Amino acid sequence: MVVLGTRVRTAVVAAFTVAALVAAGGTALASVSAKTTTTLANLKITADQVSIKPKGKSTFVAAKNGQPLHQGDTLKTAATGRAEIDYTDGSLTRLAGSTVFTISVLTNERGGRQTQGTLSVGETWNRAAKVSETGSFEVKAGGTTAAVEGTAFVVKCTPQTTGDQTVSCTVTAVVDNVKVDSDAWDVTSVTNAP
Repeated sequence: MVVLGTRVRTAVVAAFTVAALVAAGGTALASVSAKTTTTLANLKITADQVSIKPKGKSTFVAAKNGQPLHQGDTLKTAATGRAEIDYTDGSLTRLAGSTVFTISVLTNERGGRQTQGTLSVGETWNRAAKVSETGSFEVKAGGTTAAVEGTAFVVKCTPQTTGDQTVSCTVTAVVDNVKVDSDAWDVTSVTNAP
């Protein structure tokens, strides 16, 4: 009879503790759910040899399939590596081999999803979900910004053989239109995919 009383008392204490957390405004539970909702993108590794340099770090480490991605993270694929950034709004960015891509802006404030990546070298294929009036989906590369007006586009940057660290970048509209602006030069055309 004493053992039964102890079990019942333990169950009552556990139930009281949960009830007390909820009655106290659920701050512990709220902070747990707040942390789980702040992930706006996850990594999908489609071919090995993908590394990541998290924001604030100075070196690349092996990336893990399914890991959350954040603003400021840089991804790098080896020649045989392939990866995909899956954004929680349904958008995605696929990274080809030999690509370096930084998630420059990734926020969801006041209902306006802001997604911006910076391509240093390599190739990305991008598909944007519906972008709200206050939202954006952009890729910057070589002084040029490609912003989605349609749904899909490719950005490719190849290093120049001039000895300096410049790259030549092209934007290809796959579906509908892509708005292209450049601070570095006048944009004369955007290639439409066949």
